Amino acid sequence: MPRDATATRNLLIDAAEQVFAEQGIGEANLRDVHRLAGQSNKSALHYHFGSRDRLLDAVMERHRACVDPLRVAIVERLRAAQDRPAVAAVLGALVAPLAAQLATPSGRNRIRIVDQMRHDRGLSAATLIPEDSPEELHWLFAELNDRLAHLPPKVREFRVLCWSAMTTTALADWARGSSDTTAPLGFTTDELVANLVAIGTAALTAPLPVPVPSA
Repeated sequence: MPRDATATRNLLIDAAEQVFAEQGIGEANLRDVHRLAGQSNKSALHYHFGSRDRLLDAVMERHRACVDPLRVAIVERLRAAQDRPAVAAVLGALVAPLAAQLATPSGRNRIRIVDQMRHDRGLSAATLIPEDSPEELHWLFAELNDRLAHLPPKVREFRVLCWSAMTTTALADWARGSSDTTAPLGFTTDELVANLVAIGTAALTAPLPVPVPSA
């Protein structure tokens, strides 16, 4: 791709991150994307991406390019350890690379977009891990399932989905309320991750509930 075309494409992705995060993926005004990208040619977006969905795909490709290497490094350390990872270690490997994106405006916007996508799917339509996910994610969820093998499968899936939804929403709320210099409640990113992991560990390993008697 010519250098000028690559620069224009990146400007459009930059703008889309902000507009999708602030206005919503489906509601976003693509004219605002052109404006923020400094593109007077109103067909630039269609030329480079073809559609709103393709533009969203490009935003998510950038997100994965930032998150995946961080997760790979954590998984490599876990695999090199003598003992298999505990629940808390697996949850940390899942959430820490996402929380690291809070450090930049671009990353904060992408986290808000990820939460929109999760919310649009809803819990009943969600899957723990798509088949085309990176191998490291498959390994982490396999380890988590093994640690939670004492739970009935539907209970295990429900708890993990609930924690995942809660975590994504918490990170997105954090992204809305934070900047390069401030964070909600004065938390550091490490403190945020530690609390999300602690909440998840407690929820996932909680005893099975006792049925509530009917009235």
